[in-house]
Amino acid sequence: MSRPKRKRNVTNPPMMEGFKPFGISITDLEPVILFFEEYEAIRLLDYLGMTQLEAAREMAVSRPTLTRIYEKARRNIAEAFVNGKAIFIEGGDYHTDEFWYRCEDCHKLLISDQEILSCSYCQSEKIRPISNKPVKMDFQQHEDDPGFCVCLHCNTKIPHQPGIPCRESKCPQCGKKMVRENSYHHQLYLNKKGIKNENRDSQ
Repeated sequence: MSRPKRKRNVTNPPMMEGFKPFGISITDLEPVILFFEEYEAIRLLDYLGMTQLEAAREMAVSRPTLTRIYEKARRNIAEAFVNGKAIFIEGGDYHTDEFWYRCEDCHKLLISDQEILSCSYCQSEKIRPISNKPVKMDFQQHEDDPGFCVCLHCNTKIPHQPGIPCRESKCPQCGKKMVRENSYHHQLYLNKKGIKNENRDSQ
């Protein structure tokens, strides 16, 4: 029997649902499907500039598996560019610690630690789940490098405990809840902090 696939860890959902080429009617477009884990591989390697080893650890997969995901993502994107096809980002064999939704009214991406019933932007109840339901991952093969939990209040960093979400851990310094290093919420915090620092420096 073949061994079942290990679900790939995806920390950042795409802000959009896909892309459409200019000059071709949507009714004439043939789609190419880009899985969430393929998008994540592109984000980590090409956008964030991680090495394949770093990206593989972030996604909790082996380096050869990461290479296969990345090469498939590049082929799909190349096919869409060369043949004028649309790209739909959806599905795949992946895991996330959070719930992702898309509001059908304002089209905003919603990310929550728990299930929600309405949009936090426009309060619409027409929200559509776009992620798999979060489940605990098996980090047995990555216990030697499980990553870190980070406190957004005092910047304390502690090793991540496999099988326990960072948000369930309390900072040993200030007692606040922690987040996974380089997760969506961590990067959002860093971006906001950078904007505040820029505003302060300009004054």
